[in-house]
Amino acid sequence: MRTSVLRMLVLGCALVLAAPSFALGKEKGAGGRRAGALGPVEEALAKLELTAQQKTKIEECKTKFNDYVRASQEELKAGRKDNDPAKRRQAVKGLAEKRQELMDGIRAVLTDEQKKKFDEAMPKPAARGKGGAKGKPKAGGTVTQ
Repeated sequence: MRTSVLRMLVLGCALVLAAPSFALGKEKGAGGRRAGALGPVEEALAKLELTAQQKTKIEECKTKFNDYVRASQEELKAGRKDNDPAKRRQAVKGLAEKRQELMDGIRAVLTDEQKKKFDEAMPKPAARGKGGAKGKPKAGGTVTQ
């Protein structure tokens, strides 16, 4: 009797602890994977009523962007492997430029009303702070705030 009660208690605890993991998996893309770089763009585009022609042109823009991302991943890996910050910075800068080209390409095929809805649906960039660890002493022993 005691062992069955103990088993039930352990099983109940396991279910309670596992539930949040399953809930988190549903918020991500298919199979619990993250949606990737185009996730927010895809979500914003899904809220628009696009014509077949618009969809085709947007897919072309996304394909160009994805091809560039695949190629630049090799540059990023090489920069990490060589411990070369300049290579990494260049690759990240290129990605930012291509992402802007993608956004410009998408916006070019949208109507004014669609552009407004698209912009509203896109997540706002996170506020960037000054960076650095506040309150840590510098080499001279002074604390910066």
